[in-house]
Amino acid sequence: MGKTKTAAQPSSSLSATAAPIAWPALARANHALTLVAPGIAVIDDFFPKPTRKTWLSFLTASTSPIKLNPPTAPKRGEAERTNERMSLHEPALAGRLWNDTGLREACASLEGRNGRRAVGLNPNMRLYRYPAGSFFGPHYDDDNIVDGLGMTEWTLLIYLTGREDGVVGGETAFYPTPSRKGNGPAIVPELRAGRALLHRHGQHCALHEGRLVEKGEKWVLRSDVVFA
Repeated sequence: MGKTKTAAQPSSSLSATAAPIAWPALARANHALTLVAPGIAVIDDFFPKPTRKTWLSFLTASTSPIKLNPPTAPKRGEAERTNERMSLHEPALAGRLWNDTGLREACASLEGRNGRRAVGLNPNMRLYRYPAGSFFGPHYDDDNIVDGLGMTEWTLLIYLTGREDGVVGGETAFYPTPSRKGNGPAIVPELRAGRALLHRHGQHCALHEGRLVEKGEKWVLRSDVVFA
């Protein structure tokens, strides 16, 4: 199938001794969750334009505390990825995203294993920057236990940039029916600025990839929806 198909690996994290980050404001709106295909859903305008602009200014400022790590060569069995990234333990930000934006209500209809319901976000927040020429090869996302909360079951990707910003390519493409002959037909939700893309992971994860960014710069904020 071309690329190695393994679970995504966590990126390097900010030092535990670093000063608390003053994250930009978030907006609350009536977010409708739309099912694209089984196990794949989107929320359009999850980050409205003013919110996106504030976040991008914060992330790209010369004084920003966010310092992304350059890509590294994949280890044996890992999918190739050439984007910059970092992860941060941010329970306060996870709580704000869950409680203050309407995400909790939007995720009420998400399906969990064995009747479990969505209860919050993984405090392991990740930031990705994909400049032109970067990509993330086909892979699966693992589920993880979040102490005191539950188990992650859905990936949350918030697109801070998209086609509206001149980004060409960079879509997250899903392959629900891969085989030895190839990845099979793709489901490719549009890369829309401000859109939240959610998809099941763990044992129900579809093979997926971050397609090559042909033009522009793709920024993503990632977490995971926790179920209990």
